[in-house]
Amino acid sequence: MKRAERYSYDESLTFLREEADSVERVELDPKRHRILSLGPMREVYWEFRLPLPFPAIEVEESLDDYLSRIPAWIPPYMIVLIQAGAAAIGYFEEGEVVHHKAIKKYMKRHKRDKSQISYLNTRGKSKAGSRIRLANTVRFFEEINERITPWVEELEPERILYSCSAQLWGMLFQSKTPPPFEKKDPRLIKVPLDVNIPDFEELLRVNNIVIEGIFNAENP
Repeated sequence: MKRAERYSYDESLTFLREEADSVERVELDPKRHRILSLGPMREVYWEFRLPLPFPAIEVEESLDDYLSRIPAWIPPYMIVLIQAGAAAIGYFEEGEVVHHKAIKKYMKRHKRDKSQISYLNTRGKSKAGSRIRLANTVRFFEEINERITPWVEELEPERILYSCSAQLWGMLFQSKTPPPFEKKDPRLIKVPLDVNIPDFEELLRVNNIVIEGIFNAENP
């Protein structure tokens, strides 16, 4: 049976610095943004999912080297939440929202609750209502990119946290107004949460979770 504990940004940094002197073997997991304490047979004693604003772990980096790169304060970051027809985006400093925007567009056929993108992929040509939804879809991604571009270029967030399906994420990069980062930008990290329909309240809820570290260990 496992026990889980949540740590603030400061508590997470303190915990890892203290544990670095006591554990015999650790493994840094860049893909899942976590640190594992391992036994002699690679059994997991505990795992720590890092606060998402922490820097990205580099391949084959030691714990000491990684800890030396973590700032004592929460660095600036962005959160981008996208679902069909709804997005919530925000720029944060010291864990607090500084700029934010909720974007909504009519992109679904209400009777079937299917986005216009999916509908066109399965049905082909569209009628007048479908063309309106398609135009809204195009504008939806342009508006997201127009809003976040100055945040990235002028405010320079160190992390970009996002929640978006693979299909919609691809559409973001196909927009006539491109996003201000590449698909493999090292600042990007996917939010490991189930996200509700994006709005300002959901943006704040997600932020409260991702700025914490999560410690899991086997009960003795």
